[in-house]
Amino acid sequence: MATIQTDLKAQDVFVTNEPIEDCNLTSDQLAERMQELLGEGFRFENRTYPSKSDVIEKIILDTLALDRQTAALKAAKAGKDPRTQGQQTDHTRPVYIPSSSEKLSTEEYNRLMTKTFPKYENMKPGEWSEENTKFVAWDLVKRYPSNYIGKTNRPKCTPFFKNMTEEHTWDFFYVYHPKALDQAPFIFIPTEQFDHFLDIINASVQTKLTIPPGKPSEKFYLTFGSSCTIRPKYIGRSSSHNEYKALQNAIPAPEDEDACKEATVHGMEFLLANLSAHAKEDQPKSKSKKRKQEKTQSREENIYDAQLYLGIRPLPSVTEGKDKKVKVDEPVPHVLDKDVVFMCIDIEVAEEHHGTVLEVGMTTLDTRDIVGVPPGEVGRDWFPYIKSRHLITEDYKHIVNKKYIKGCPDLFDFGESEYPKRKDLRDEILNAFAELSGADKDKPPRNIVLVGHGLSSDLTFMTGMDVHPWSVPGMIRCLDTKDMHQAWREETQGRSLVFVLQDLDMPSKNLHNAGNDAAYTLRAMLGLAVRAKIDEQAAAEKNVVVS
Repeated sequence: MATIQTDLKAQDVFVTNEPIEDCNLTSDQLAERMQELLGEGFRFENRTYPSKSDVIEKIILDTLALDRQTAALKAAKAGKDPRTQGQQTDHTRPVYIPSSSEKLSTEEYNRLMTKTFPKYENMKPGEWSEENTKFVAWDLVKRYPSNYIGKTNRPKCTPFFKNMTEEHTWDFFYVYHPKALDQAPFIFIPTEQFDHFLDIINASVQTKLTIPPGKPSEKFYLTFGSSCTIRPKYIGRSSSHNEYKALQNAIPAPEDEDACKEATVHGMEFLLANLSAHAKEDQPKSKSKKRKQEKTQSREENIYDAQLYLGIRPLPSVTEGKDKKVKVDEPVPHVLDKDVVFMCIDIEVAEEHHGTVLEVGMTTLDTRDIVGVPPGEVGRDWFPYIKSRHLITEDYKHIVNKKYIKGCPDLFDFGESEYPKRKDLRDEILNAFAELSGADKDKPPRNIVLVGHGLSSDLTFMTGMDVHPWSVPGMIRCLDTKDMHQAWREETQGRSLVFVLQDLDMPSKNLHNAGNDAAYTLRAMLGLAVRAKIDEQAAAEKNVVVS
């Protein structure tokens, strides 16, 4: 048997197409030599093998890379950016970065950033704020991110609030609790400054932060000074955190006027409600306590303030002529407080879909027009000075409610109906408010009192239309004729508009027409104010205590 003499060991040879270094033979040459030795009975196939340079020496599997798209989708659904996870906010650079939005140019952004509020610059510590200035509690401002910003926008907006005493200018005001002058006062800022602060955040990080709409907005638009109570007093201006800390120790001590000794019962309740409006929403409140507060603030106070505005009741601070009686056939004996314009609004919506606004009624009475005019029985002699409008939404003029109420949109009794398009309805309402306010740069806005019957429903409908009365310049008060009547009659529940009108001996027709309802509601407000005062005087003559 033939043997092969070679120095190669099988385990040392890696057969490739490259020359074998130990014997200087290629695989083809080796096969030919082996065939010579073994004979023709053996055959060797010429196979192709990878070269050394083609051999993958090491394989690494990146499990995250294999499923990167899935991970990104999950992160997007969770409101996160996987590229920024674990990164910390850089507080060494300015928080305010010009917006890249096309809606706000660099010039507009710079104008926004450099906006000042000059009317507060020359105020001195302890000086009263102007009448009708709207305020928001500083505590509520600090809680805004957790209460009103969603999880997606909160991470990019929170740094603004953390740095707001360092990066922003504020004018601070204070109000002492009239029953606890030894305690620290409540701190407020003008609402317009907070609104400006939100505008800066929106322009910087492309958000749409706003003061919340509807009833929650009321605590952001607080007005003070009702019925001889105190108005917020000035502390000072802060543009840095050090100035902010210094102002905390610069609040003037309480004075006698901070006790509001001349305030009426209703005025005091209104002030205390303002001071507690910013309380945390998660504080437990019993339903009975909440109902009691609402009764106190919206019933008897409604009548009292309406009488002040109409000159039917004297201001508590007035001593001369305070005992003069109101006579329906003579001009009212007292000054008409606050020079107000009454605006009554009524909204009719589709029965089956309350988001569909069919009609809007708007009725106004400027108290300047009734100066020197006797009210007449239940205020009838003031009725001719009332102005009414009736808007029917052009898009829905074919819809008439008839299932639960009998609508009559074509029976407006106080003028000609107007037919704006649905898209123009909001602007019609806002323009009506603006016209009443008469606000411009040179003159302060007129004081507006919003009137309604079951007003909360109309406010809800307006919110759905993106109309927010408390943001209107000069808006100081809401009066609800349902509450006024309930207080006057001392009943346990409110009555319908038709019942109130009948109780006041006021003829009416074609109700559930928004224009007619608004006109009759304003008439009812006048009648309730007059009748309540006449009844009070009559009871006093009989030595009967009227609550």
